[in-house]
Amino acid sequence: MTPPNHTPSPRKGIPPFSVLLIMLAISVIGIAMLPRLNVQYTPSTSQRNIRVSFSWPGTSARLLEQQVTSRIEGALSAISGCRNVSSYSANGKGNVTLSFRKGTDMKAARFEVASILRTLYGKLPSGVSYPALSLATEGIREQTALSYTIKASIPSEQIYDYILENVSVPLSRIDGVGSVDISGVTPFEWVVTFNPEALESAGLKATDLASAFNDYFRDDIVGMTSVENEAGEKRSIVLKLRNLASMEFDNIPITKRNGRLYHLRDFATVRWREALPTSYYRINGLNTVTLSVACETGSNILRVARAVHEEMARLQEAFPPEITASLSYDASEYVREELHKIYSRTLWCLAILLAFVFLVSRDVRYLLMISVTLVVNILISILFYALFDVGIHIYSLAGITVSLGIIIDTAIIMVDHYSYYRNRRVFTAILGALLTTIGALAIVWLLPEEQQANLTDFSLVIIINLTVSMIVALLFVPSMIEKFPLGRSMTTLPRRSRRRIAGITRHYGRFIRWGRRHRWAFLILLIWGFGLPTFLLPDRLSDKDEQEPPLYKRVYDKVMNSSFVSENRQTLDKILGTSINLFQRKTSQYSYFRSPEQKRLIINAGMPEGCTVQQLNDIVRHMENYLSQYDEIETFRTNVYAYDNARIEITFKPKYENTAFPSQLKQEVISAAMNFGGATWRVWGIDNQAFNNEVGSSYRSHVIRLRGYNYDQLSLFVDRLLDTLQTNRRVSEPEIMDGNSWSLPVNEFHIRYNDEQIAATGLNIYDYYTALSTKLYNQELTTLYNGHELQRVVMESGGRNRFDKWNLEHALITETSTPMKLSTVGSIEKRRTGMAIRRDKQSYEMLVGFDFIGSYELSKRLIDKTVDQFNEEVLPLGFHADSPSLGNWAKQKQTQVKLILLVIAIIYTMCAIIFESLLKPLVIILMIPISFIGVFLTFGLFDLRFDQGGFAAFVLLCGIVVNAGIYLITEYDDCRRTSKKHG
Repeated sequence: MTPPNHTPSPRKGIPPFSVLLIMLAISVIGIAMLPRLNVQYTPSTSQRNIRVSFSWPGTSARLLEQQVTSRIEGALSAISGCRNVSSYSANGKGNVTLSFRKGTDMKAARFEVASILRTLYGKLPSGVSYPALSLATEGIREQTALSYTIKASIPSEQIYDYILENVSVPLSRIDGVGSVDISGVTPFEWVVTFNPEALESAGLKATDLASAFNDYFRDDIVGMTSVENEAGEKRSIVLKLRNLASMEFDNIPITKRNGRLYHLRDFATVRWREALPTSYYRINGLNTVTLSVACETGSNILRVARAVHEEMARLQEAFPPEITASLSYDASEYVREELHKIYSRTLWCLAILLAFVFLVSRDVRYLLMISVTLVVNILISILFYALFDVGIHIYSLAGITVSLGIIIDTAIIMVDHYSYYRNRRVFTAILGALLTTIGALAIVWLLPEEQQANLTDFSLVIIINLTVSMIVALLFVPSMIEKFPLGRSMTTLPRRSRRRIAGITRHYGRFIRWGRRHRWAFLILLIWGFGLPTFLLPDRLSDKDEQEPPLYKRVYDKVMNSSFVSENRQTLDKILGTSINLFQRKTSQYSYFRSPEQKRLIINAGMPEGCTVQQLNDIVRHMENYLSQYDEIETFRTNVYAYDNARIEITFKPKYENTAFPSQLKQEVISAAMNFGGATWRVWGIDNQAFNNEVGSSYRSHVIRLRGYNYDQLSLFVDRLLDTLQTNRRVSEPEIMDGNSWSLPVNEFHIRYNDEQIAATGLNIYDYYTALSTKLYNQELTTLYNGHELQRVVMESGGRNRFDKWNLEHALITETSTPMKLSTVGSIEKRRTGMAIRRDKQSYEMLVGFDFIGSYELSKRLIDKTVDQFNEEVLPLGFHADSPSLGNWAKQKQTQVKLILLVIAIIYTMCAIIFESLLKPLVIILMIPISFIGVFLTFGLFDLRFDQGGFAAFVLLCGIVVNAGIYLITEYDDCRRTSKKHG
């Protein structure tokens, strides 16, 4: 073969020096774009949901849904761009969630929602709170970014007033701040405690006291009048009975009976006390005034924390001398440290790649050319990052790191080819190799929207880098070689090196020839590596008697029939044939998508129904005291939300985070939780194991969902479904769920009356309820303003704490038309009630959960049969039954498999176009499943959680593995054409 001519030939087009200047100028622009990059820890997700939350204390879910939720839902459903409206109504509270289409201006949508609510609020029943707006994502809560500890020598209420007025408002205006909360301050309130027996003797009820109190402090506008002045202004006439500054509660008149005027002092006493907290928040167990700043979901925590730091420093300059604020918690510190780690790892990866280039080439000039090409590629890519608004976070940085190797490969191939052949024909192979990778990554945009968040920027970064690398390889690398030719490179090795390479090539050729004769050996290794169990293989490869079977058949038969293999067939299967099986066993229990977060230990505590927040707080205090003895803990943050929900989040000091201490502490906490009685505990985090000492579980493994436009009829169909399930002996505890399979409706006492006894005794049920409400009264009255602040007023019965279930059944109620005991005409039973009402797409939803004793297939058969029966025979038009508990994970896995098959089809099509053959691409495609063996073994052997990184590994392997094959086949075809050309 005639060696190529290394003498540069005259070329047409843009001069190499001009190409270098243009590329370097674009690189400088890329440097200028660096400050415009959006650097954060995790990708920001666009929020297209608006949640409207409201409350109406003391109302049932049904009344709230009819009077408030349905009105708000109907008014907001006509907003332009609204894709779906769903609602949730529970006892005393509810919300409406609006989902908008892509491209909707969320600021305009939020303004329109606020305008509609402002108009609608006046038409809602009195007592309904003003609806609150928030950007909502299902399952994601706002993240506390910063916490400040406020210290002062003045009372806590004065601290609260100052911080609320001078600090909370400025901080809440910062873009990205979701909420600003002040905890550790318990306000005071007026408590009016009346004697129910005294009211009974006077013939009054608790509502009479409440009405008199509210009327006494009324402040109403009774009309308008003109003022005689030059402007002719109109002023309001206000009805105001008393001066609130005196706060003379005892003299409030109630009513006049039998010639006597009754006052409040005749029935009640008034005292000023500290209100009982409804929740608690502490850092490291300290009861201090804490200012907590939470980020909006999807916001950049680094940018928000920096803005809050600057604003807080400005505000502290105006603080009074007696008030100081110190930073007690900063979530952005961990994020910043993790990003620095990723930066350093990326640089180390780059250094290792360039070190490999130098070890192979052993030419500084060659290394410099590759390095300059890589730097130009990255700087030009930065320009496109800014233009396409690509966020720089852990996923995009991982994409940059992965693409570095491909970029260097592209540069090496073009440098070597152009230095040797002085043409750009290899660009076709480069184009095909990179397009297959780009085509593989493009399927990320076919994933469900909620799964794209973590992979979109990852894929976009790689696509930008590879696209730029193609342009750099086509234009920049040849221009560099023309202006700065390589004097000694991998293509101009000395004779001794060439001999060594020729010797290695001969050995490699012998191995290839041997491999072609012994394909069966590679086939067996691939089958074992891919996880086909050995017991599925035949005992002999051939049952026919042959005079001289091939060597591989004799060896195989001898090995498979040996006593060792026969006795240890199952063990060999576990060792040699379990890559897929091990992968499935290790990853089937994990969620497919998760978000990175700091290593933390979570402790959750709860108490049974009927307990109070204060009782749960006392028990949580014991756990906090236990945790405070460990110096290895950095912070533990406590939130007591309700009587059944307290949460402690524990983070560790950096030097102990990756030691054995977190796991040891988890075991110690579990042991301590067993000793803290009165509450149920759940402990999880650090590893995949969780602890739960809850005896009864509200979780149900199977769920059937009924939907319909009429709630009353839907309830009847649900009762019928319960009766149908109860006839099956394998079905255990079918119950109506409270919105999902994890929670059941709360228990409440239900009064069941005997209608015949009521009719016989002549009992007036309304009078009986009125008498009960007086004895158990506990309501909030009108809020008072004393000229400086609003003060809360609560009225309660003095006997409500001693009026228990026994008294409710056996106490003689004399205030009724007929003195009567409840045990005479009825009974009290405890049952599940207070069920929340859910509505989605104008249809009500109710769930029936149950456990099934038997295999998954039997339960699936029962659910399918029941669902089909109700849809075909029971439910009328407008109602539908299905099961959200079946097929979700299977459908998700099927989607991923279909997408990977689509990637393979894209690669095959591109390779067929490049090679102009339908057979050669099959060789490339066969490399893909072989590469998956490494993923199976890595996730299985190292017990790694299979998440979006695992799916990204499959997609990347599909695109990257074929690159080398494309280069080899292209070079092989060129060599064959050259050989034919030269005879």
